[in-house]
Amino acid sequence: MQGVGMITLHPGFPESSAAPSDVDDHVVGGARIVIVDDDPGLRELLTEFLVDHGLRANAVESGAALRAWLAHHPCDLVVLDMMMPGEDGLSVLRSLTQSGDAPAVIMFSALAGEVDRVVALELGADDYVTKPSSPREILARIRSVLRRRGAATSAPSAAHEPLASEAAPSARIEAYTFAGWTLNCRMRTLHTPDGTAVRLTDGEFQLLNVFVSQPQVVHTRDDMIAQSGRAESLSRGRTIDVNISRLRRKLQAFDATEIIRTVRGNGYILMPDVVRS
Repeated sequence: MQGVGMITLHPGFPESSAAPSDVDDHVVGGARIVIVDDDPGLRELLTEFLVDHGLRANAVESGAALRAWLAHHPCDLVVLDMMMPGEDGLSVLRSLTQSGDAPAVIMFSALAGEVDRVVALELGADDYVTKPSSPREILARIRSVLRRRGAATSAPSAAHEPLASEAAPSARIEAYTFAGWTLNCRMRTLHTPDGTAVRLTDGEFQLLNVFVSQPQVVHTRDDMIAQSGRAESLSRGRTIDVNISRLRRKLQAFDATEIIRTVRGNGYILMPDVVRS
């Protein structure tokens, strides 16, 4: 174990080298992953498996160790244990999501209840995986989140755009402006009327993208699942409602006007006019 409790297996795998070949290397090759778990055996198992499949994976044992790591290293995604001694995973998640350039987060927990999943998603997690789960499922969830967030395209060894078949509805449009807000589709960023950047999780971005693509139209939950092209992540339980609730809070923190309206018994509608650019 080195530094802040980090485990780095396969030390011969260079930081800047191309990732080993695998099914999705053109999408997530070389992405930087940090596993946070107090179980050393699990950390070692997942780290080794992820490195073997082309990701640059490291592991730490606590939230404090994660912060120390992030202070000096870039990171695309964190796999975060929910139940750790001392500071728990939800507290760590809260601190991560306060940053405008926070990595994606997959919560990893033995708690399988709906309330636990919803709370984690409400706090900004991109996905939630229950224990026990196989390393292959964790890898698949990581790849899915990285594709959607475009994290791997910023890695030196993965300068590729997302697959066209996975693109959001507005992939060919650079940006949308509504009520002074700007959603940049290429950069996947949202800015307030005064230019402040607002962090969006992948689920929030996908839904807002659907709204601005077809404003002043009532969207049912089924419509939003189909149009976002993300049925695997958006159709589970209350995820649509959770993401819309979070979007509203973020919008209302800067703008008191009603931007997303609930149409009772039908769905949701984006109220302002939208300008495409």
